[in-house]
Amino acid sequence: MELIELRIPAGFAICYNKFHDVEPEPDENGYIKNWHYFTEDLLQINKMELVQGEWIVPKRGQERLIIDLGWSPDSRADGEYLLVVVNDNWDTMKEKRSKNRFEIKETLENWLELILTKQFK
Repeated sequence: MELIELRIPAGFAICYNKFHDVEPEPDENGYIKNWHYFTEDLLQINKMELVQGEWIVPKRGQERLIIDLGWSPDSRADGEYLLVVVNDNWDTMKEKRSKNRFEIKETLENWLELILTKQFK
């Protein structure tokens, strides 16, 4: 399976990416047969900072912005994608839920642009 093609602007670090372009295949027990594409840990992106001409990922305890994507509940056919932007304490700043991976992709790319241009609220 192919990963979803994402437009990630400069200034972001992809920590991991398992966000694939695939439909869930429900089984008769309410779970997903191809469950490994639908877990709580699909994608994580950190906002980087430019410090003295070098891009760095802020350390824990500093001002961090994390974009996280997962499927919730994990591996369940009745689940959905959960896209969040959180701070260093994992307080949710923004949230989007959808079963549609293309809607999640569009929202993610929009949020990244808003963060980059400091218009994110």
